[in-house]
Amino acid sequence: MSAASLIIDDSNPSTAIEVATSIAPTDSTAAMTAASAKDLTVGLLGKEVNKSSPNVTWMDGHTTILPTVYDDFKINVCAEVDIPIIKYLAECPVSTPDSNFATHISNQDIPSFELHDIIGSSLSQNRPVTLRGTGLHGNDKKLTLEYLDLHYAISPNRAVWIHDVRARALDHTKVTKAGFLNTFFESMNDPNSIQCVLDIPLAQISLPDSLRNLDHGIAHGWSETAYDVPITSKVHPENFSVKGWALVHHAGFLTYPHHDAEGTLTWVKMDVGIKFWVIFRPKDRYDDRKHLQDFAIRLGNFTENESWIRANCDAEVITLLPGDMLIMPPWQVHAVYTPVASFATGGHFYHYACMHLTELSRYCDVTVGDCLTNQNLYHALETLRRMMIAIPRLSPRITMFRRSLLALCIMVTQGKAYRAKKGHKSAVVDTETAPISLAIAQAISAHLGVTTRQPIPVLLYKGDQFDRGELITRTALDQVLAAFTSL
Repeated sequence: MSAASLIIDDSNPSTAIEVATSIAPTDSTAAMTAASAKDLTVGLLGKEVNKSSPNVTWMDGHTTILPTVYDDFKINVCAEVDIPIIKYLAECPVSTPDSNFATHISNQDIPSFELHDIIGSSLSQNRPVTLRGTGLHGNDKKLTLEYLDLHYAISPNRAVWIHDVRARALDHTKVTKAGFLNTFFESMNDPNSIQCVLDIPLAQISLPDSLRNLDHGIAHGWSETAYDVPITSKVHPENFSVKGWALVHHAGFLTYPHHDAEGTLTWVKMDVGIKFWVIFRPKDRYDDRKHLQDFAIRLGNFTENESWIRANCDAEVITLLPGDMLIMPPWQVHAVYTPVASFATGGHFYHYACMHLTELSRYCDVTVGDCLTNQNLYHALETLRRMMIAIPRLSPRITMFRRSLLALCIMVTQGKAYRAKKGHKSAVVDTETAPISLAIAQAISAHLGVTTRQPIPVLLYKGDQFDRGELITRTALDQVLAAFTSL
């Protein structure tokens, strides 16, 4: 009922007027509160960021600072690279539920037992998935050392690698320095310091319980193959440790466009603060691997390629608030701007239906991996081999697709060819998993039509590189692999 109708209907007009006038300030206050919630510069200037920091307004109405860090000559080191990129990101459209590039799900909309299939299908079609409201932490949580210690067992005395914006601007090959988490937090209140800590190992963290079985590398590759192939070789800890990590950022930190290493899928959940997560997609030429590789390289060097990027790239901004979660498929090129001090958890994993995207990502990394990713990982081949070994006894509930399965086959049969540029040789050594995974991959390849005249690259490198292929008939595949199921 409106204030006007209250005046007309109420038998005591004076009472009605009192009610009406009490409503107006409430509406006004709500509007002011909503407006102030969009202004992410409040309380930062002169405290956490330089008082002369300019600002920018994003397409969703948020206003954020633009980073300002002065060198010894009083020049803002963020002016040439960081600020132009952030201004471009702020112009990008907001990713909405009707997006052509991403899937948006409310945590209240879908029963948890249906989420696996919906999310897996979306990711396999190269669509990131955003889940709103998956966490327990509200917007009122403050980022403190005590909070991290209490909720995540992250000691304030933990030694960490600190990424520094000023150091990055002066020499992009020397962006990190050793330090302690408590000193990193102290520097949050230095207006001329913008830093972050990437990849704080949190082995106790994994995907939320309702989604944990999306990690096919752990759930099937490692958990289901120990009987057939006992673990006897040295196993790199990253096979297990990359499933959980944390990120902590100062206000104003820009993570440049990149894709994540070794063809992993990536999940991230906001706990404290806010992030503008920008996903990129080429406008066309999905069938051209060279173009897709060039696309990722050019995004990584934005200031020299801005005109080309604007002509050839689509982008959307996904705003992550506390409790929101984002899952990205392999190869997803993305940039992240953190406008306020923030903390997020996340992890990497593999999925059978996304192997075509994993292969594409690792293919690109072979020649230009040092330009496209922001970290080196060494666990891929052993996990992929075990995922192959698990297939003969794999539950029929797991859907598999032709191009995805071909991609897994080539990564197993030609494992050494996928060592990322500057990657360590230990990442592609043969272990006890090599012979059996090779035999299974060769049997599957023959079943899928691979011949000497028509090798896997001929079949895999044609057509839309984001296409997962047609659904595999498991009955026929199981018959081919029956010899590998005996005890």
